[in-house]
Amino acid sequence: MEFLLSHIQTLLGYPLDSGKRVYVFYLLGSLAMVLLVMALRLLSRDRNGAAGIWKAFASPGIWFHPSARLDYQLLAINPLIRTFFLGFVGISLVPVALATSNFLERWAGSLSLDWPGLQITAAYTLVLFVADDFTRFLLHYLMHKLPWLWSIHRLHHSAEVMTPFTVYRIHPLESLLYSLRMVITQGLVLGLFFFAVGMNLSVWEIAGANAFTYLFNLAGANLRHSHVWISWGPWLERIFISPAQHQIHHSSDPRHFDRNMGAFLAVWDGLFHTLLVARGEQVSGYGLSRGKPSPHTSLARAYIEPCTHALRRIVRSRPLKSRIITCIDNEYHLDSRS
Repeated sequence: MEFLLSHIQTLLGYPLDSGKRVYVFYLLGSLAMVLLVMALRLLSRDRNGAAGIWKAFASPGIWFHPSARLDYQLLAINPLIRTFFLGFVGISLVPVALATSNFLERWAGSLSLDWPGLQITAAYTLVLFVADDFTRFLLHYLMHKLPWLWSIHRLHHSAEVMTPFTVYRIHPLESLLYSLRMVITQGLVLGLFFFAVGMNLSVWEIAGANAFTYLFNLAGANLRHSHVWISWGPWLERIFISPAQHQIHHSSDPRHFDRNMGAFLAVWDGLFHTLLVARGEQVSGYGLSRGKPSPHTSLARAYIEPCTHALRRIVRSRPLKSRIITCIDNEYHLDSRS
């Protein structure tokens, strides 16, 4: 009972935690952006456009849709499972950092850059942000390209409506992979700076979050998982991912599949030829594919189906022509997206 109460307190603390996407000031930043766009529409005498934006943002049909209700359930249950997995794996940031620093010292000798403290903090904050964003993109890219990883990640893409809570619509195995990615990335960067400038490190923070991450989240990050179409324009969208670009990423239109996989920076999509700017594009629906119901219609299916789907993909990838493959194909025919 005490453990359950502690978990509930943790969930209730999400709006006060700058490390969570649903931090109250990130949500208020998105609301302010919606109101600003509506005001601009009204100033241009486009009342219908302003009303459409508000409907896309606040429609009860979106917030109480069965897909959205599943998002809320996953938000509530996943942290419990994630705690178990991380405790089982037992990896932490400090050993990775120390191992990285020791390896660099053995390989390159001692190094102590005599930089001013301000330069060290600025460099550490920036490198940490860029490295974290790149590895987040790389893992996301692999989840779209490797069939067994896509089997796990497709739970996120089966959302038929989008709200800020859709960011928590992920399978525990995916959550584990992202946690391991974060620990390894931050450990490597921390170890590099231990080696280069010593252990007296600090990062620019706003309310306890990396300053760059905080500002990006404040600038409408929650509108990425929404029905409010906001584009930064073709030039800026080659540098930063806009809400409209991430909505393209979730589109059920095959033309939009595997596009705009960046979290904050769009430059990685440019380098991997997956970038698509929002100009001239429109999204008519979300989900895995048009006209097909989501395979994740309950909490149980959201947890079990990705695992069975991954096993099918692993079996299908083996160079074995047997009746078991035929049986699986007949039972569960899959197209390239599903």
